[in-house]
Amino acid sequence: MDKKFNLLYRKAYGIVTNKIVNLGDAGIFSWIYPFTTENINGYINMFDLENKSLLTIGSSGDQVINASLKNCKDITVLDINPFTKFYFYLKKAALLTLDYKEFAKFFCYEDYPKVFKLNSETFSLDSYKTFKSNLKELDLESFIFWDTLFNNCKSIDIRKNLFEHDEERLSVVKEMNLYLKDEDMFNKSKIKIKNINPKFIIGNIFTAKLERKYDNIFLSNLGTYCSVETLKVLIDKLSLNLNEDGKMLMCYLYRTTMNTKYRDEWDPIYDLDKTFEVLGDYITSFESFQGVQGLKFEDENMKDSVMIYQKKRTD
Repeated sequence: MDKKFNLLYRKAYGIVTNKIVNLGDAGIFSWIYPFTTENINGYINMFDLENKSLLTIGSSGDQVINASLKNCKDITVLDINPFTKFYFYLKKAALLTLDYKEFAKFFCYEDYPKVFKLNSETFSLDSYKTFKSNLKELDLESFIFWDTLFNNCKSIDIRKNLFEHDEERLSVVKEMNLYLKDEDMFNKSKIKIKNINPKFIIGNIFTAKLERKYDNIFLSNLGTYCSVETLKVLIDKLSLNLNEDGKMLMCYLYRTTMNTKYRDEWDPIYDLDKTFEVLGDYITSFESFQGVQGLKFEDENMKDSVMIYQKKRTD
């Protein structure tokens, strides 16, 4: 393994054992998202992914797994989190090996199996041992990363300290993800994900240089972390990497529809009057659907939305 990998492992070990402080998203190192925080199932059908290419951000790996169920085979993941690739292959190996209930028990922490009850079996060493050989075959570097951590740290500390605590309860996570919606979809994902090996680019999407074009681009909720003007600069740049007739998910907005009134304490992107003023040339459609909180409280009126740009053909 090279020096860069050794540095990543030492930082991960230090974070897990509380010997160093995780710098977070603003620094070099950041927490892994255990699952998506978006209702991917709410918007994924708005995009033509079958036999198309996709550029996505998201350290949870869920964007990749869900896209594979839509027969998207050409996937690039660009994320600032340096552990993104390692976590994807951990998830893939577990997906190929474990059954539906075993997978949930291994990855879900916040309320498995009951609300407000933490899962003491999360990242169980015994469960890990059942799929570690698959992990080794899939990606040797990811295997060495996780195997060394599991052999030198407590499993529960890995899950608690290396991961974001922004996690919905299991029932909601299942509704947000097509591949976890039920046992049948989970088993289909085992087949679809088998030959999916994304390209990983670790870096800042605002400064990363992309060498190709894509049919689809997912920016998740990145726009909630910056000004609308900064987001426009990014979209200006990425529009050059979008194929004609391709679509870009410009931003995922929580608990928002076109009729939602803005509050001063909210992130600037939620001021839709200004957002449409700045991004109006790009916003092809504004789509709303049952949101994460709507799934949580079984209320179809609690909606999230996505802003979508579709690049016009030049002919």
